[in-house]
Amino acid sequence: MAVEQRVYDISLDAAQDLEDYQYHVMAGSGAFGCDLAGDADTDSVGVLQSKPDAAGVSAEVRRVGISQAVCGDTIPVWSKVTPDADGHIVVAAEGERYVGLAMEAGVVLQVISILMEFGTAPAIS
Repeated sequence: MAVEQRVYDISLDAAQDLEDYQYHVMAGSGAFGCDLAGDADTDSVGVLQSKPDAAGVSAEVRRVGISQAVCGDTIPVWSKVTPDADGHIVVAAEGERYVGLAMEAGVVLQVISILMEFGTAPAIS
C-alpha cells in the first residue's frame, strides 16, 4: 500500500510534457526547471507529484518526506534506491548516489512508497 507524507515540495517549470511521468524521479533542467532524471549520476531534485502537460507548466516536485515512486525493477524493502534512465527507481549499487529508502517491496512498474533522502550520499553496502 503506497502512502505519502508531504514535508517539503517545490514548484519548478517542466522542461517538456511530463504528464505521463507522475511519481518519476526528476533532475534539474535550466534555471528553476526540471526534467526526467537520467540515471544514478544525475543530480536528482525530487519526485514529480503533479502532471504538467507542457513545457513551462508548473511541476510540483517532492524534495523531503514520503513519496510514491514507480519501480524499474524488483526492489526489496528498505533498499537504497536511485533513478534509472527512465526516471524509475531501482536498487542503488555501492558507490551510487541514492534518493531514498524503499518503505515496501515492489516490482517493475509498481508504485511504492519511498522515504526520501535526496543529496549526494553514495550507497554503501
